[in-house]
Amino acid sequence: MSKSIHITKRNFKGLHKEELDEQAQDPNSELNQWAKKSALKKEIKKNRKR
Repeated sequence: MSKSIHITKRNFKGLHKEELDEQAQDPNSELNQWAKKSALKKEIKKNRKR
């Protein structure tokens, strides 16, 4: 099974600060999934350069 994460910035673009704060506290929110995705992408890119 693929480990792909299908989240983009559009999923949470335009949200108010309060809504973003709520998503930051929820471990299963789209915002946290996007953070995991971007960290994973950075790690993969580093490994490719080696």
